[in-house]
Amino acid sequence: MTAAKPAAKAPRGERVAVVIPAHDEAATIGPIVAAARAYGTVIICDDGSRDATAAAARAAGARVLRHPFCLGKGAALATAMSWALGEGADFVITLDADGQHRPEDIPRFLTAARKHPHHIVIGWRCHGREAQPRARRLANRFADFWISWAAAHPVADSQCGFRCYPRPVLEHLVPLWRWPRGFAFETALLIAAARAGFRTVALDIAAIYGGSGQRASHFRPVRDVARIVLVVALFLLSRGLAPRALWRALTLPMECFECDPS
Repeated sequence: MTAAKPAAKAPRGERVAVVIPAHDEAATIGPIVAAARAYGTVIICDDGSRDATAAAARAAGARVLRHPFCLGKGAALATAMSWALGEGADFVITLDADGQHRPEDIPRFLTAARKHPHHIVIGWRCHGREAQPRARRLANRFADFWISWAAAHPVADSQCGFRCYPRPVLEHLVPLWRWPRGFAFETALLIAAARAGFRTVALDIAAIYGGSGQRASHFRPVRDVARIVLVVALFLLSRGLAPRALWRALTLPMECFECDPS
């Protein structure tokens, strides 16, 4: 992994919102919120947790929004993103609550976003992915192919939840609640953004699996990738399978920031 460069200072007045969807994450959410608060306002959407997730997040300094029952990751992201936009956020950082992502990488995402305006910056776990459960690794690669096809450009690590969305992208895509509620929500965002001319840029991040207190992922490779592929397939069928988009996905160079695409 390329050594991190010193992050550029945020322009005066720039607002950053760190959005974290959470479901039964009491064991990990506190330290993540505490670390993320150094970089912006932290917004947790507690998606119907049955444990003390909301209390732990609030105690660590997060603004907590809550669904009365579990609606899915996409619904939690949409709720928190909508709130962040309403508060005037210029950049919305999303990351998972289970300890797979390092909040300390947030400045690198912001630097990449400033240098690649009108792009979604997406974390690329290109090093250390051998530690990822094999079923998930294969499912992610399968999803990458389909999503790249629909987006008409190479999308690295399409299932990584560590991302930076600039405000213009999200403003173009609201109302967010029209999108699928589960893991397919993030796929729908990438495809819709690409159709509107917003591409992705990959940022090399660490792959962290099996950390202290880390619970089993809510992602189910077969079920959730099937839903993701269904979203993509319906999109492609509505456009006659978009052969030109497939050609672009296979031949265009991948846009990267601080990473080696080889």
